[in-house]
Amino acid sequence: MEKKDNKNYLIQSNYFTKSILKDVSEIQKDIIYFLQTQINFTERNPSGKVIFNYDKFLEYKKIEIKKNTYSPDEILSFCEGLININGVFYNKQTASTVLFNLFSDVEVNALNPKEFTISFANFGKIFFYEKFALEYAKTSKIQYTQIESSIIDLKGEKRKKFFELLSQYKSTGFYKVSLEEFKTLLGFIVYTHEEENETKETQQLQLKLLFQPDENVPFERKEYLKVWSEFKRVFLDPAIEEFNSNSNLDISNIICTPIKTGRKITGLYFTFQKRLDKEALEPEMMNAIKHFKDYGLNENQIMFLLQRIGYKEMFNRFMNAVTFNRYYDDKTSKYYHQKIWFDNATGEEIKKLGGYLYDKVFPELKK
Repeated sequence: MEKKDNKNYLIQSNYFTKSILKDVSEIQKDIIYFLQTQINFTERNPSGKVIFNYDKFLEYKKIEIKKNTYSPDEILSFCEGLININGVFYNKQTASTVLFNLFSDVEVNALNPKEFTISFANFGKIFFYEKFALEYAKTSKIQYTQIESSIIDLKGEKRKKFFELLSQYKSTGFYKVSLEEFKTLLGFIVYTHEEENETKETQQLQLKLLFQPDENVPFERKEYLKVWSEFKRVFLDPAIEEFNSNSNLDISNIICTPIKTGRKITGLYFTFQKRLDKEALEPEMMNAIKHFKDYGLNENQIMFLLQRIGYKEMFNRFMNAVTFNRYYDDKTSKYYHQKIWFDNATGEEIKKLGGYLYDKVFPELKK
């Protein structure tokens, strides 16, 4: 996949995509997304510092009425809170569990209280700058995830994390994962301790146990929405429905197939497509848009069909269903020089081709 350093995409190394943040709020997750829009993943000599501007953040979140959201001081507090949030990921290359912090410092601009300078901690730099990721991995190429920036519009931190995971596999169009790992990455599986006041060491151990379980430590494993049918009904199905119905996202047609071991659901297999960009369509697709517009479908319907079944299947169904006026050049026919179509099955004239295609040829348009 070619990296696109533009405002439509957020880019992060796969270490972060497969990581888990402890107790991060949705607004803090949105702050992280915003910071990613303000930096260049491929910058040659990044400073590791980024300017957070309150007004630009509200613009990114499409918030126009400021009284309906957090104040600059409250946002500052959320930013400062990110310094103390711990995270963890599993490094397959070194077979080790790695604990991290994203940020090291937040400084308020003395001349503009709506602007803060946020410094990335070591792993924050590794996650969001290619230069540091390459140095950490000791390799000439790094795996990364390219995420549609409209992810910020999704509801809930867990749905956003789910979309990040799918985005990692846009080039293949499928994602296979064990149910245990999937729920762990989304935060449905946690480890708790009886202590009321958690120490830093306790928090780090809680995270480490997610990738390296140990029955000899005094932590209780908790799984939310443990029953498959409940997890599917409450979280999975609504999340997929939101993704599929949001035309601003670059992934569509997401289908989840459960994987069973015996009678138990043990894994998930997701298939999906990268949503078409009208500005970068193949010539064959542009040709399909032109023709099917002439046939009576509107552009939204055509784009939907191109995404769902492809231009080849569209033309194949069309040719099997209808035939253009074979009497067009026959001066003795009542159909002479009439631009009309006939139903191949009945031989009858089609009065409104667009309506016929909607009703008879492309049932997907009714769903």
